[in-house]
Amino acid sequence: MTYPIHYFYRHPHPIYFSIEKLFAGISRQIRQEHAGEFAVQDVVLPYNTGASTLLKNLRFAKRRQGMINHVTGDVHYALLACSKRNIDVLTVHDCVLLHQYPAGTLRHSLLKWILYVLPVRKADVVTVISGKTKEELIRFTKCDPDKIRVIPNFVEAVFQPSPYIFNPQLPKILFVGSTPNKNLQRLAEAVTGLDVHLDIVAILTEEQRAMLNERGIRYTVASGLSPEALLEKYHSCDLLAFPSTYEGFGLPIVEAQAVGRPVLTSSLSPMKEVAGEGALLVDPYDVASIRAGILEIIQKDGVRNKLIAAGLSNVNRFRVENITAQYVDLYKELIRRKAL
Repeated sequence: MTYPIHYFYRHPHPIYFSIEKLFAGISRQIRQEHAGEFAVQDVVLPYNTGASTLLKNLRFAKRRQGMINHVTGDVHYALLACSKRNIDVLTVHDCVLLHQYPAGTLRHSLLKWILYVLPVRKADVVTVISGKTKEELIRFTKCDPDKIRVIPNFVEAVFQPSPYIFNPQLPKILFVGSTPNKNLQRLAEAVTGLDVHLDIVAILTEEQRAMLNERGIRYTVASGLSPEALLEKYHSCDLLAFPSTYEGFGLPIVEAQAVGRPVLTSSLSPMKEVAGEGALLVDPYDVASIRAGILEIIQKDGVRNKLIAAGLSNVNRFRVENITAQYVDLYKELIRRKAL
């Protein structure tokens, strides 16, 4: 018997598409390797989430539910439209929305119940991309820990080792993102006065550009890159700086490791678990710690070589075939459990 899997996606966004990229790879892998067992169908919600569109999206999702319904992230509430007679899987990437508004406020309460508590209760299983997200989800929803499975993101197959010669005179530091948690302000303070070039992949505000200019930092900015152009950014950098203060996962860490570049990242979860031994860990709240870490990578060949070797070994955990196998095993477990 072939079991239909309906992947539910949020309405397309011009900037945010990491969820779609992740599950496009997983669904492609399932189609290639498990076509006789599962039939994948993509369901894209017709509206952005809002007070006036939430019910419309729910009605749309209800009409398009299948035997196995998997809400891939962000639009967690879509699972509320699916029947409990079917298999209902929810993926939660992070709980960042619940950190944006003070606990006890109306907006925080509405977001918590509509996007987290009720969908988590409805799901047969919830998957999260890191242990950090699992801890937060349990804290916010009081969910049974046994109901939550950690299945990490994968790194695209195009990210493969690429030889390079480190440029100690003017190393190019790749930096991805511009939201406050990405920590550009402290990174800029850390590299002020150093002969480095920041290669930033993000949309910067005028205030961020002014801050970089005032500090005399060499930098370039690019956004809306094609997959090929993004890959070239990794190939052309000397190291990745990812001193984030909050992530659901931290995919740039493993992308840089996969092409063979040294990585500097935060000594916080989930970054330190994702990086394994393949990154130099720093305190993201301490400018001096970030600066010392960057200087250590720039000045010490042995440190760079050790980080690169460990990173290449670590990234095998995050290859698409390994991640897809974990989802397939989960679907099979749920099929047995419900005896569909």
